Amino acid sequence: MLGVVVLLSMVANAETVGRYASRAVLGWKFYCLVALAAAAPAMILAVPKSVQRRLYPWIAIVASMLCIVAWHMVPVETLRVDRWELMSNFLHRLFQGEYPYLASSHLNPAPPAPFPWLFLVGLPAGAVGEIGWFPLGSLVLLVLAAPKHARGVLVFALATSLPVWYEIVVRSNIVANAALVGAFLLSRPSRKLSAVVVSGAFAGVVLCTRASFAAPILVWAGSEFLADRRWKDGAIWSTMAVVVAVLPFALLVAIWGWPLFYDWNPLRIQGSIQAPWLPLTALVLSPWVGAAAKTPKEKLVAAFWVSLIPMLSLLIPNLLDGTFFDPNRGYFEVAFWNTALVVGFVAAALYASENDKAIV
Repeated sequence: MLGVVVLLSMVANAETVGRYASRAVLGWKFYCLVALAAAAPAMILAVPKSVQRRLYPWIAIVASMLCIVAWHMVPVETLRVDRWELMSNFLHRLFQGEYPYLASSHLNPAPPAPFPWLFLVGLPAGAVGEIGWFPLGSLVLLVLAAPKHARGVLVFALATSLPVWYEIVVRSNIVANAALVGAFLLSRPSRKLSAVVVSGAFAGVVLCTRASFAAPILVWAGSEFLADRRWKDGAIWSTMAVVVAVLPFALLVAIWGWPLFYDWNPLRIQGSIQAPWLPLTALVLSPWVGAAAKTPKEKLVAAFWVSLIPMLSLLIPNLLDGTFFDPNRGYFEVAFWNTALVVGFVAAALYASENDKAIV
């Protein structure tokens, strides 16, 4: 499992450098840069796990300091992406008492965010004035949610992933939401009613941040409730998840009225970059795949694959038609790596920490 994830991270690093560095570097320098970036994740295999466990707190501290420096060196006004601006404007409108789903950016007009909690989960970062704290804080939460014996490999995997660094520097939210999903997948609520309710509320928030996160969450639900036939707990959990997921809708209608909500609500603008049969198939199969998982490690691996396979449907055509390193190619970008990569890092960390020879 670790070998598969490392290989994927190497390809993701090469794609990231190839997509962006090709605008400024050419010739042998460009290929050397791609090779160095691709080789970085191999450190996970080369550095002994005992050393990783001793070093990871210091790596996490240094990485956090580098992020803060990067935010000062790369002002948001210079970025060629607008996710930070949409999130910032969304939160600004919300704080000003204006309808938040009319937020726009310099690149996009004002379509509503496709999922109700997509920008709301960034409220703490917006309150302190730096959206970059959202992805960084979410990754810290993910590391703390992981078992102590797995944190070394997980931090090394995150620190050597260029897509993760890219998302933090440009203040995007995909890696942040993926980290929240990873933290959720690591949770195991007790059979107490309060624990099931809290878990359902957490699921409702992370479920409504991005469509590609629905499948791994359903894998988790299948493993927890379907496999053990906990029908009552499953019903309570599902009900709570749905209630929390639609709560923003009820608040929007209550505060700004039905006509405005009807014209500008997150459900009216839904986009898809894949053939609809693929994500629908993944959603239908995910609970049953989760039910077949016997251990927490297998559950994380299953969640990784149901996230990765739809992404490969976007990547493989770019590999086959020779446009993998074309910065102007079609709909596949660095951010899509993080949906599967972050979950894969968690699964690989669990495997590798329990068996240093767990390389596929």
